[in-house]
Amino acid sequence: MSLLEVEDLRTGYGLLPVLQGLSFSIDEGQTAVLLGINGAGKTTTVNAIAGLLRAWSGQIRFEGSRIDGLEPWDVVARGVALVPEGRRVFPAMTVRANLELGAWTSRAQVRKTIDEVYGYFPRLQERSGQLAGTLSGGEQQMLAIGRALMSRPRLLLVDEASLGLSPLLAQTVFQVIDRINDDGTTVLVVEQNAGVLPYADQALVMEKGTITFDGPATALEGSDELRRTYLG
Repeated sequence: MSLLEVEDLRTGYGLLPVLQGLSFSIDEGQTAVLLGINGAGKTTTVNAIAGLLRAWSGQIRFEGSRIDGLEPWDVVARGVALVPEGRRVFPAMTVRANLELGAWTSRAQVRKTIDEVYGYFPRLQERSGQLAGTLSGGEQQMLAIGRALMSRPRLLLVDEASLGLSPLLAQTVFQVIDRINDDGTTVLVVEQNAGVLPYADQALVMEKGTITFDGPATALEGSDELRRTYLG
């Protein structure tokens, strides 16, 4: 069953169109990866889903109900959380305070959810009293993902999960995202790094605001020709 459905979505910035009739769906319980070069429209797509960018036309449906047109906080309350590109943690606040900020929709379960986040990222527990601005880039990415998980989302959107990370640390982040999915959260990962493919069920490739490939991740993972065709 489709948890997220995007149908003929068109949007952009000012008078500049970016998404040109985008359509795709993601089944509940899946991990999907949205691949493409810079400027393809990947970040625009997740920002539109999260309510940060208004749709010009088309529909975005979550659990069968339209969420295009909702305010971002209402989208979060419905069960969709975004890990933004660039992490955007609050540098002058502690790790724990950053996490608690993410729990505004589920205050009753803050302690339980923080324990779950620490289970995914033990390093955050070690640094719970440390200012977020003093963390390494990888630790800030862990914190950004953990903060999004604090709202206990049904759908987790992760924009540029491996940006600025070493190959080893990027793989660690992908492995944790895989665990999060195994524990029941549907995930959409925006990436330029094809190393995420072994951890995905579905691959979507964007080019100039449209989907040029939609199929099993194994089709891209196992074919150098397809990867060259769609990813350059």
